[in-house]
Amino acid sequence: MSNKSLPAYLQQVLENHVAQSELTYDDELRDLFERLGKLNQTVEKLKATIQAKKQQPHH
Repeated sequence: MSNKSLPAYLQQVLENHVAQSELTYDDELRDLFERLGKLNQTVEKLKATIQAKKQQPHH
């Protein structure tokens, strides 16, 4: 897996299934994409916070 968070990776996999006509883009899938997007934003914020804390000098 790349540097993508799990929610971003799951969304990409689902988008590939839609592109290959294995899934239908409907209201349920749209809602899932929306929720995965929000979860990914939260994950990215937490990763940035952790990285910032790692950069701080230790006392």
